[in-house]
Amino acid sequence: MEKIVTWTKGVFDSSYQIFCDGQICGNLIFETWNNHALGIMSKKNYHFRSNGFSNVTTTIYGDHNEQLGVITYHPWQLKATVVLKDQTPFSWGYTNGWLSQWDISNYQDTQLHYKASTGAGTVHGQNLDHELALLAGIYIKEFFSRILVSLIFFIVITVTIRQI
Repeated sequence: MEKIVTWTKGVFDSSYQIFCDGQICGNLIFETWNNHALGIMSKKNYHFRSNGFSNVTTTIYGDHNEQLGVITYHPWQLKATVVLKDQTPFSWGYTNGWLSQWDISNYQDTQLHYKASTGAGTVHGQNLDHELALLAGIYIKEFFSRILVSLIFFIVITVTIRQI
């Protein structure tokens, strides 16, 4: 039987509830004013902490503050690289122009395909049990969404000020 992973979130909320086979199996909870987040899966906590301004990276920590990995962003390409401790690096990228589908893959045993709609989404692929890759895929999508919203807000403010 194929495992089905879905998630829901509010339209203006950045907290995700993750469901495995119809039962809640995790959460990804973002802090309001920054890109820090707490991921909870299988009674394990994963802390995502963004660093830097012009060269942004996110460090992933475990329950005991041990570093589990680093996410490096390539914002002009809308791509990212996830390097987890003692594992093959993962590539993350959008797969359609509407930014509603994306993949994260190590091109070996883990390939996850995400599809989102307003406030919900699904994940299919190989090795859905790799919970940190699953969370990282959703985290990176929210990270890029926040950058896009900030850019749109900046443009609206700039245009409004120029018209005054």
